[in-house]
Amino acid sequence: MSICKASRDEPYMLGRDYQASARLATLQLLIHATLGYLIHPSVSLPDRELTKELPTSARLDGFDISDEQYPPESWYGENVSLSKLDIFKPLPEELKGRYDVVHLRYFMTIVRDDTMQVVVDNLNAMLSKLHYHLQSSKVIDDGEEPGGYLQWVERDWLSKFPQSASSTDDPHTQLTCYLRRFWSPTNWINEIPKYFQKSGLSVVAYDTHTPLPIYRKPWNEDNLIGWWAAGERIPDEKERKWFQELHAKAATNAAKGWYVDWELIICVGRKGLHET
Repeated sequence: MSICKASRDEPYMLGRDYQASARLATLQLLIHATLGYLIHPSVSLPDRELTKELPTSARLDGFDISDEQYPPESWYGENVSLSKLDIFKPLPEELKGRYDVVHLRYFMTIVRDDTMQVVVDNLNAMLSKLHYHLQSSKVIDDGEEPGGYLQWVERDWLSKFPQSASSTDDPHTQLTCYLRRFWSPTNWINEIPKYFQKSGLSVVAYDTHTPLPIYRKPWNEDNLIGWWAAGERIPDEKERKWFQELHAKAATNAAKGWYVDWELIICVGRKGLHET
């Protein structure tokens, strides 16, 4: 069996059209609803919700390897920028030590066990060595406090399923096991603190959140939309038809209440001021 595997040099396996963008928008809302925040409470910021009423001194920079899903530049504020970045490559000098907070989500289909440290080290390099003083609203260097924060949010889904499946397993298990062979090994998902610490970050928070039952239906449906997009990219017609038929059965089962408990993992690390 074969599939158009997503990689840094190949098309994204879940697509980048308007349907993919709508799925991602729903996903972000579901993450926020499940966590109850955008930025973890352990992060000292004057506005963790990052509302549209940001002070003019604040700046939000967004990055992706592709700009195909970015909105028109005129649709976001002057203190917001969206640009391209390959986090696997050496970090541009202008991004080093620049940010108070770096927030990353959902790299499970992209990062391998053997590339995870490269990603964390690059993210760490983006963090400022200074810290934000909440009461005075100033960025200071007092030689005592640590610097910027790295927040990583990931979905622990694959660990809930076996490595392989048979035709007698339920459709969700078969589809998950089929797709996982084209993703990179993801043992790192349950070991994020280890990579943070190896990079010199202090882990200040590590939480897991299980979605409330009221959100199970939209989580299931968002997942099914992503699976359908992946199935559409299967080049072999017979194999693609098999996938689509199994997908239809999975959708029927989900509508009847199928669900597997899983968690969102959130890990927050903080940069040491005198880190070498």
